[in-house]
This record gives sequence, structure tokens and C-alpha cells, in this order.
Amino acid sequence: MEDLLKPDYGVMVLTVCNFLLLVYLLKKFAWNGIIGMLEKREQQVANDKQEAQEARAAAENIKRDLDEKLAQISDEAARKMAEAVKMGETQKEQILAAAKEQSERLIEQAKAQIEAEKNKALSDVRGEIARTAVLAASKVVQQQMSEESAQSVVDRVLEEVKAK
Repeated sequence: MEDLLKPDYGVMVLTVCNFLLLVYLLKKFAWNGIIGMLEKREQQVANDKQEAQEARAAAENIKRDLDEKLAQISDEAARKMAEAVKMGETQKEQILAAAKEQSERLIEQAKAQIEAEKNKALSDVRGEIARTAVLAASKVVQQQMSEESAQSVVDRVLEEVKAK
């Protein structure tokens, strides 16, 4: 175990030589490629970052344009909606006015018809009363009677009129 704690100079020299040989070989064959690749990657990251910033600026411009167009569309939609409401109100007023005029005309026609029917009924009643009076008078004239018989004749005539 004591041998393990003592340094072996031969192995140490060989290890240092191997390390130096490895560094030399890496520098000769791989170092330039690795550095070139890292520089290329760094340049690509910078380019990607620049492109991302440009894309973000373009997206913001597009968003601003779309917001402006949306505002214009909203304004126009509100304007057209107001025009449609106004037109609807106008049509509503016209329809209501026409309906009111028609209802007044129908009421006037109904009143005229009722008045005509009333006049006709009164005329019929007057004619019937005149006929009844003439009939009663003729019957009274035909019979020169006493007051009792005249009353009975009037009652019969009234019953005849009611029967008709």
C-alpha cells in the first residue's frame, strides 16, 4: 500500500506527454474546426435574433394596421346600424300613420252604415206605425162602436202587429 502513495515519475511523464500530444493533435486537427463552428453558431444566433426582432416589428406593424382597419370597420358598422334604425323608425311611422288613417276611414264608414241602418229602421217603424194607425182607423170607421168595442179593436190590431 505504500507504493500507491509514492509517485511514479515514469507514469507521470508519460501522462504529461500523452496530454501534450492530445493538445497538439486537437490544435492541429480539431481546434480550428471547433472554434469555427462556435463562431458560426454565434453568428447564426445573432442573425436569428436580428430576424426575430425584424419579424416582431413587422408583426407590430401588421397588428397596428389591423387595429386601424378594425376601428374603421366598427365605425362603419355603427354608422350603418344607425342608418338602419333610422330607416326602421321612418317606416314604422309611415306604417302607423297609414294604419291610423285606414282605421279612421273604417270607423267613419261604420258610423255612416250604422246611421243608414238606423234611418232605415226608423223609416220602417214609422211606416209600420202609419199602417197600424190606418188599419186601426179603418176598422174603427167600419164599425161605429162604443168605447169598449173600439178598445178591443185596438187590442186586436196591436196583437196582429206583434204577430207579424
